Amino acid sequence: MERSVLECLCVDARDPVRLGRFWAGLLGAAVTEEGASGTRLAYPGLEGFFLDFLPVPEREERPHRLHLDLNAGSDRDRMVERALGLGAAHVDIGQGDDAPWAVLVDPEDYAFCVMPDRRLRDSGEPMYPDTGPIGGIPIDADDIDAAAAFWTQAWDWRPWPKLPATFRHPSGTGPLIGFTDPVEPKRGKNPLHLDLRVPPGGDYDAELTRLLDLGAERLDRDWGELPWTVLLDPGNNEFCLLRPTKTQASDETSPVPAD
Repeated sequence: MERSVLECLCVDARDPVRLGRFWAGLLGAAVTEEGASGTRLAYPGLEGFFLDFLPVPEREERPHRLHLDLNAGSDRDRMVERALGLGAAHVDIGQGDDAPWAVLVDPEDYAFCVMPDRRLRDSGEPMYPDTGPIGGIPIDADDIDAAAAFWTQAWDWRPWPKLPATFRHPSGTGPLIGFTDPVEPKRGKNPLHLDLRVPPGGDYDAELTRLLDLGAERLDRDWGELPWTVLLDPGNNEFCLLRPTKTQASDETSPVPAD
């Protein structure tokens, strides 16, 4: 059976239009949908991967278990200035004055990092080869080994052999997604999460069963009828499984309801 594909990174937003336009400007991403159901951006250079900003007024405050590391290369200061001009602000999360990266918050107080040109410690190769504007998406995991073992089998992305517990698109392009130790214990549902979609013609129930057998947990808290399934991975992070055929954004974006 063909594995589910990673379709999007979903972000809870009080104002999806404003937040989506901020990130579109910073990433150079095209806005493909914008309306009451949210804003969708097409990720530059990786067809079929999107960022969805969804209308969810209440959410956990920082620190969050997932954030973006932007790949600025040799132009870190220029990217920082562009972000500030679009509405970002500097923030101190304890990174220290000597950190080679800059930490900012977007207009809705989501922290992100602007990374300079980084190299792998052992080989000296670039840390973010062919990633596009987002170099990495670090995700806190309560059990890194269990999370990595699950995701190795769960989706179409493949382990990246140059870093532990790290994955990337099989094309060798797009951001790296890696699992890291948590900053603090989880306090509530993640306001950022991943959406997987069953491929066209796939058996949704069979794929859901497969993910549960791999170690996912189904979350059902009297949310009513949803056109997707909310799951928890072995690292204690939510993700959603979408049905094979997309109809409209209002039917198929997947804000995880509040607890």
